[in-house]
Amino acid sequence: MSFAGVPLQESYPAVSPPAIDSVWAAETKSDKRIAYNSMSVGGRDACFPIEGDSIEDRLGRRPFSGKRALLLPLTTMCVGLFPAADEIGWAGYEAQGDHARSVGNWSEAEQAYAMAVGLLDRTVDKDVNLDLAALLNKLGATRFKQNDFAGAETVFRRALTIYTSAKGAEDLHVADTLDLVASALFEQQQGRALAGPLFFRAWVIRDGMLRPDHPAIADSLHHLAMSLYSDNLSMAIPLFLRSRDIREKVFGHDHPLVVNSLNAMAQLYEKHNRPDLAIPLYQAALTIQEKVFGPNASETQQIRSSLNTAHGWKDHPQEGPNGR
Repeated sequence: MSFAGVPLQESYPAVSPPAIDSVWAAETKSDKRIAYNSMSVGGRDACFPIEGDSIEDRLGRRPFSGKRALLLPLTTMCVGLFPAADEIGWAGYEAQGDHARSVGNWSEAEQAYAMAVGLLDRTVDKDVNLDLAALLNKLGATRFKQNDFAGAETVFRRALTIYTSAKGAEDLHVADTLDLVASALFEQQQGRALAGPLFFRAWVIRDGMLRPDHPAIADSLHHLAMSLYSDNLSMAIPLFLRSRDIREKVFGHDHPLVVNSLNAMAQLYEKHNRPDLAIPLYQAALTIQEKVFGPNASETQQIRSSLNTAHGWKDHPQEGPNGR
């Protein structure tokens, strides 16, 4: 497939993200929806993925709806592993939350994680407690999944403050949590202006510490194209293409994240009154959806509808977004 001949941009605008301290309001350091109970601390370390769209979605084992062009990034966090699943205390509540999340019960998972966070929030080292930060990100992910973006933002902010204090501003945990905060902001109309600089800051950290074809780099490039450069095709499209290429290399050509890249590029071309360039992207996405999900799946029908709309707009420009 041939895309628009836009050269890849090797230099990036000098964006100065706002200082975190000037952004985070003092009242967001606590969350009134967190409950409290007796505390018992666990032992070993374990790592787990944080995501708003489940791991099955991200790895292609469950359908990706395609409703949002921006997915909550896949991020790995490490926390203390509970010594026994039925232990009373924060680790026990964490285990309950993990189980509820595994079966898609997001409200129950949120409640369990909130209990665990509430217990750890009573410790003397709460301002630098990495277990607390990781649990806050788990809690935020459950809220993001339930479209409670403001609630997710609140706890992601607290996790970011902890990681920055405990690990320094250039740590990958900070970058990952910046991406989570920005993702929650991006889904709120009043937060989009702030999301772009935070996505950029996360990309700067990742770009300096990860290999060029790491999936987190692809996420950052996608997010930059969606936020900072959505009004600049000459910047956005090369970023989308680089992100798509990484995702194809890592996950394979027929992965939902590749469809996500194609669909986002097509929507951007439509926004800039170029349905002729959007159509081949929708066609490529439709081919993948038909192969993966079948011709009658809702995911396939959604892409087909977008393709038909773009065709209609190309044939009758007066019916497009600027002519309605």
